[in-house]
Amino acid sequence: MYVQILRYIDQVFMNPFLVMLRAKLAILVILTVTIGFINTVRAHEPVLFSQFYSAPIYLNPAFAGSTKCSRIAMNYRQLRMSADNMFTINFSYDRYTEALQGGFGVMVTSDMTNMVMMRSSIGAMYAYHLNVTRDFDVHFGLQASYIRNDLRWNRFEFADPGEPPPDITWTHDLDFSAGILFFSDAIYGGVAVHHLNKPNMSLYSWDNNGNEGRDPGRLNRKYTGHLGIYIEPAQRRPVPGQSPGFFISPNIIYQHQGYSTHVSAGLYTGVSPVMAGVWYRHWLETPGHTNNNTLTFLLGVNMDEYRIGYSYDWSLSGFSDINHAIHELSIAFRFNCAERNINRRIINYPSF
Repeated sequence: MYVQILRYIDQVFMNPFLVMLRAKLAILVILTVTIGFINTVRAHEPVLFSQFYSAPIYLNPAFAGSTKCSRIAMNYRQLRMSADNMFTINFSYDRYTEALQGGFGVMVTSDMTNMVMMRSSIGAMYAYHLNVTRDFDVHFGLQASYIRNDLRWNRFEFADPGEPPPDITWTHDLDFSAGILFFSDAIYGGVAVHHLNKPNMSLYSWDNNGNEGRDPGRLNRKYTGHLGIYIEPAQRRPVPGQSPGFFISPNIIYQHQGYSTHVSAGLYTGVSPVMAGVWYRHWLETPGHTNNNTLTFLLGVNMDEYRIGYSYDWSLSGFSDINHAIHELSIAFRFNCAERNINRRIINYPSF
């Protein structure tokens, strides 16, 4: 049933009148990304996923349609805190559409990375695919989302136990993001800016004197830069009856949001269909904040039509033990590939 629903969505987006929007959207993306780097930032959100490329359109909306297939991806990340478990769930669907000369996608995320607030969002993105030269492609992505925060007042202790909690329990806003992705046969990279409009995520707004006023708490812009190399020494895909192919892929990702800045360096390798990887995440020194550097170990299976990955984050600050562990599971499916006109280049990257 779900496949039939997704195919119906495909047919809706194949409507020819949408083709007229692609040029205007590409221009808008370029302008939006440029504007996004102008202002300073003030608030931040946690790192939600360690398997960066298992949630590609979460990392950068310009990844939409990059497989030239229909793709469904699901990600679940759990942080165990003794008796309490905090989690993040992400579901996404994207595909390439020849009529739009690009890809579109939808994404739903639910994040409870602290015990008092849950953040949920649902969004849609479009990426215009531009073939610059025979060996070089650029994608321009734009994303619009609805974002909501829900506060759990029962987690707080009030001075007067008989006093009821405040009436306000949630807030919401629109959220806009943009990104650029470039790649050739062996190298890929890009930049993305999330929360361009700095959506208001505060239940109350306060001015500098502590009174309700004109300065609401806003979600800071998140800046992401990523670069990777994909190397297949045999320069061929594995076929039945022959030795499986081998690949190696070094990567680096930089992210900055508010007072939070970190650099992640990782290496993927494998003999198809088995893949493995390791990442080191280094948080840059920030006055007044404890930086928790981590190692992430990954293992996965990629069977083309489906992919499964598991990762474990090990804290180098001594935080990780049997009662404090971070696990992440990702599952992805690809289908309808045979129905696509894939004359354009498909990006090579370790998608787990």
